[in-house]
Amino acid sequence: MKTVIKIVKKCLDIFCWILIAALTLTIVMSFVARINGTNPTVFGYSVFRVSSGSMEPELSVGDVILGKVVVDPMELQVGDVVTYKGSGHMEGNLITHEVIVAPCEEDGVVKLQTKGVANDIPDDPIEVDRVVSVMVCELPFLNVFYSFFFSPWGLLTIVALIVFVFIDELIVFIKNATGKKSAKDGEDINEIIERLQAESAQQAKDDDDSQSLPKE
Repeated sequence: MKTVIKIVKKCLDIFCWILIAALTLTIVMSFVARINGTNPTVFGYSVFRVSSGSMEPELSVGDVILGKVVVDPMELQVGDVVTYKGSGHMEGNLITHEVIVAPCEEDGVVKLQTKGVANDIPDDPIEVDRVVSVMVCELPFLNVFYSFFFSPWGLLTIVALIVFVFIDELIVFIKNATGKKSAKDGEDINEIIERLQAESAQQAKDDDDSQSLPKE
């Protein structure tokens, strides 16, 4: 039983550290991307979250999609779902709509036209250099993660896991710094604290006994 508890605890520690590393990497990448005015990209792929219902029922609000950087805009076809930079009142926002007119040259500029599935009116034609990515697939598991992470219970759970790992590592650090013995197999945090207190009390008693011995 103690071995099982030890394995579970070790797996939980590894999971927590992976989670912390992933969140840290995401925050750093998002920060750098915002400074550069771009969207975080890893190996040419980006993750986007749908924020409006213009693509329903194909894409709903909150859905997470994986997009791939467009290398050759002329390869885009009717039916592709692209994410592009908005303009006018949508300046600074990203729009994800379906291509209804493939890229073609117009007045010396290559443009394409998109439309939201749920919209009655097509979008104005846009220059292909405003296209950020073309959708590869949906990521349902990330949708669940996003929904959980941004909920109060999700944030509370993640903070609790981080605190748990921090306390566990702090105890190990204190033991190493004070020269205490390492934790015995199967010991939990309370048992470790009790053992350290007992060892400290015994050390204090030994010190008092040595001081009370008569000097020669």
